Amino acid sequence: MEKERFIVVGGDAAGMSAASRIRKRRPESEVVVYEAGQYVSYSACGMPFHIGGVVKEFNSLVHYSVEKFRKERNIEIKLGATVTAINRSTREITFTSQGTAGKDHYDHLVIATGASAKVPENLRGVPHVYTLRTLNDLQGFESALDSVQDVTIVGAGYIGLELAESMRSRGKMARIIQHSDRILRGFDKQLSGAIMDEVLTNSVQILMNTEIRQVEEFGGNLKVSLSNGESFNTQMIVVATGVRPNSQMAKDAGLELGVSGTIRVNEYMETSDPLIFAAGDVACSYNMITGKEVYMPLATGSNKSGRIAGENAAGGRSKFAGIAGTEVVKVFSLEVGKTGLDHDEAISEGFDAVSSTITSTSRSSYYPGSSPLTIKMTADRKSRRVLGAEIIGHEGVAKRIDVVATAIYSKLTVDDMLGVDYSYSPPFAPTWEPILVAADVLSGKLE
Repeated sequence: MEKERFIVVGGDAAGMSAASRIRKRRPESEVVVYEAGQYVSYSACGMPFHIGGVVKEFNSLVHYSVEKFRKERNIEIKLGATVTAINRSTREITFTSQGTAGKDHYDHLVIATGASAKVPENLRGVPHVYTLRTLNDLQGFESALDSVQDVTIVGAGYIGLELAESMRSRGKMARIIQHSDRILRGFDKQLSGAIMDEVLTNSVQILMNTEIRQVEEFGGNLKVSLSNGESFNTQMIVVATGVRPNSQMAKDAGLELGVSGTIRVNEYMETSDPLIFAAGDVACSYNMITGKEVYMPLATGSNKSGRIAGENAAGGRSKFAGIAGTEVVKVFSLEVGKTGLDHDEAISEGFDAVSSTITSTSRSSYYPGSSPLTIKMTADRKSRRVLGAEIIGHEGVAKRIDVVATAIYSKLTVDDMLGVDYSYSPPFAPTWEPILVAADVLSGKLE
């Protein structure tokens, strides 16, 4: 009797989580991973910190080596192998590797092809324009970075802000171009303004409400013309304007697509073909507050969805709970966190949203190192259910944003938040925990 054969397309977070879970559930099966690049199971999120010198060793960004997966988990990994097509009727994939084409048969397939950087059309093919999605991208980028002093970053999201800090850490001139009137998606104007002040204080130029219209190369430099009529010279452009799912192969195979061109999956990570699962940045997810299909390509969701896809491909029946969009980012000396819906998002989703903003301290005010901590919390007036929060401060943000994320997952009300037994010690929190204060003030506004 032939062994059951599982093929995983894509070897990063979701793909390797899926492959590892399949191996654990089906130790007697064949598990094969096709990866177009030269690395598996690596931290793309760590690349800005390596660029800035915080993470010294390049290899430390790789969580597990290929050999570890091969020898310890008996997972076959094919590097430099690009899957180009899926034939659902014959249950075969077509791939190319080192210039030759081949086919492989599967009993169950997991698609974890991730996403690619969005690059504006007028920047495609332009010299000295870079994106950062893979470790291969990182190697080329760092090699080029050594010889430049002036760097322009397109996009003021998490990656753009982390890259700006990395550039300043390396003594480079950094500017950010942002198409909208605020930095960081989902933050209200007041908090976004405080974040912008932090960036400006660290000598990063920010050009808001504008876009690149034209780029001309001259003598190894770039002349950039903007939509607002301004122009400047730079030596390198880094595009950090978001990603799009690598779903064309799935579309060509006739699989159903969802929001933003993702592969549509259900809560079991099943596609429209019962033998094919999808996970990670190529697949849609579901917002755990609204229940609606969303595209939020975040690392923790990729790992979890990959694990569930592998579990269910191997015969399990686990459910993915969805995501609240919990994020945290370091912006120079600031910590910035968000989870759930902001006020405007909640209104647009039909909630009678009420928000309150408080400023407390990260520790007891008399304890050395205590600093301001600002929390904006949002709830629904009718149900009093917590819908989201935004937090900025110099410490303690991640701890607290996770508390609100837990409240969202558990469908807690603001009144429930008042009953939580929060930890207290002067080095870590004031007697009145800031989350408790925020919930108390919001409770009063809901009356």
